[in-house]
Amino acid sequence: MRYGGGCLNPRAFVARWAAAGGTVAPVPAILVVTAALAACEPPDPSLIPDEILQSELGLTPDDRVHTVRLTTGVAERADPDSLTVRPGDYVQFVSADRLVHEVAFVLDNVPETARTFLVRTGQDRSTPLLELDARFVVSFEGAPQGPYPYALAGNRGSGEGRIFVAVPPG
Repeated sequence: MRYGGGCLNPRAFVARWAAAGGTVAPVPAILVVTAALAACEPPDPSLIPDEILQSELGLTPDDRVHTVRLTTGVAERADPDSLTVRPGDYVQFVSADRLVHEVAFVLDNVPETARTFLVRTGQDRSTPLLELDARFVVSFEGAPQGPYPYALAGNRGSGEGRIFVAVPPG
């Protein structure tokens, strides 16, 4: 269980629960805290934002950032080319070479609610990524669930990929 951006602190949970009018009988409190801790998952170290994202975008270690590396061979490539994220996660597209890369969500192939979200937030396409390690960061905070296909353009043939926004089970 996530509470305030981090894993649940049992004492803080019981204190806030009691302050909100909940009873703090020993057995119910222990059951609530035990159930909450069982649902708490530690952060995935590979998804913790780096120092640049923390300082420039104000992200915290509790935020989840997925990385898609962009390269060029015969055509534009994304690695991974398919990704499932949670609402609230971020995806950073990172140029892994010194060639030009552009990312554009295929608005004709996303549900209307996703199209509206991307356009309203100004995240429907990147500016050209012109140098090694250039980034295009997309926030899925408030994003509707569903598929988000994207196209890649640059120096060679076009490429494609897909992000799927889904709430994890449980």
